[in-house]
Amino acid sequence: MSFTTHTINSIDGAKIGYRQIGHGPGLIICHGAGRISQNYEKLALALAANYTVYIPDRRGRGLSDEEGLNYNLQLAATDLNAVIKATGAELLFGHSAGGLIALQVQLTHSLIKIALYEPPVSINQSIPLNWLQDFETALHKGKRKEAMAISLKGLKAIEGIDTMPAWVVKVLINLIALLELKKEPGTRMLDLLPTLTADIKIAKQLDSNYHVFSDISIPVLLMHGTKSPAYFHYGINELAKILQTTETKVFEGFDHYSPEQKVAEISNELNRFFSTEA
Repeated sequence: MSFTTHTINSIDGAKIGYRQIGHGPGLIICHGAGRISQNYEKLALALAANYTVYIPDRRGRGLSDEEGLNYNLQLAATDLNAVIKATGAELLFGHSAGGLIALQVQLTHSLIKIALYEPPVSINQSIPLNWLQDFETALHKGKRKEAMAISLKGLKAIEGIDTMPAWVVKVLINLIALLELKKEPGTRMLDLLPTLTADIKIAKQLDSNYHVFSDISIPVLLMHGTKSPAYFHYGINELAKILQTTETKVFEGFDHYSPEQKVAEISNELNRFFSTEA
């Protein structure tokens, strides 16, 4: 079984590309911040026996056109809506920022079920964003490794990184860059770093405004891991209080990137949730 690639046009004419594999009901994977469709190929393969899986590249990545200056939550949702209409998919899994986009889509497009892994729901600035200006400055100067260090420490993306000395973080980033050398240009974390700005601003845009999702009445599965930053747990718990029909699943020992790494456990949970009668 192999992936095929396709492109469609969003409402403004921008090209949106996606990968497809499998057979069965349509299931879209909406990727997270600083990621690309290829990061979710293992998860898609694990689901492909039961679903036709589609993984769109959001703007600024892979098969899709550039972000442009006005990329925001509404435009990201419009692009995802275009993929939904083109494929007829009625199931949706969103990881990280992709989870916020999945929720936004449900405000205008009726799906059957959505599952989310650690959407960055910010409540009274619970997600730290005081590093964003320094990050953008480093990017503007072409210092991508410095920008990566700022974002990883600011978001506490790796357990304990916010307390690591600067030289340890530098070694870690050099190691990540070395491990990704075999990846195609455009798919590495340093290549995708400029797209992080818009996704962080999406979380900022929704800060303390998550109640807009309270009208969502379809079943929603909220997932998070115990090794992820505490602000994810807080946001998910608050989101669960306002959604009408929701389940919460906590994965012991999982972190924010587990949908790419722990594909057997994540796919088993998605199979269970999506196959259960609504």
